[in-house]
Amino acid sequence: MEQQIFSSEAAKSLGIGVSTLRKYAAILEARGYGFERGTNNGRIFRQDDLTLLSQMIEKITKDGITVEQAAEEASEATPHKSKVVATQSQDLSQFIEQIKGLELQQASLTEMNEALVKQVERLAEKIEERERDQQLFQRLEDSRNKKKRKGIAFLRPLTLMAGKK
Repeated sequence: MEQQIFSSEAAKSLGIGVSTLRKYAAILEARGYGFERGTNNGRIFRQDDLTLLSQMIEKITKDGITVEQAAEEASEATPHKSKVVATQSQDLSQFIEQIKGLELQQASLTEMNEALVKQVERLAEKIEERERDQQLFQRLEDSRNKKKRKGIAFLRPLTLMAGKK
């Protein structure tokens, strides 16, 4: 497995300062070279990255060219850029597939929600019907009881005459 190091260790191994390393890496990234990133978004340097940076430093010190010129030459000479772009493209494709899956899930949940709303509406109607029926039965019962009482009240004087209490 290839060794991965962060900025401070990479700067020490190259013999430059951390801020200088960051500057060089930023210039390379502006030219299309890609560095892998860690969980805290810090650059992760692999051996081929260190080799590239070492070559850049050598050109700057020995040939007397600018950092930008050295970065341009280095980014043209390395195939690492396409590897990062391919990885990013693959990540993007996976992300798009996840989004499509989530959209399908959302559509399914929306359909289920609509079906549940219809069921709740039907149940509410049935509850209303049941309550209406109960009120109707209660009125019928009350009406029957009133008629019984009226009939009993009507016959009461006759029972008093007969001597019954």
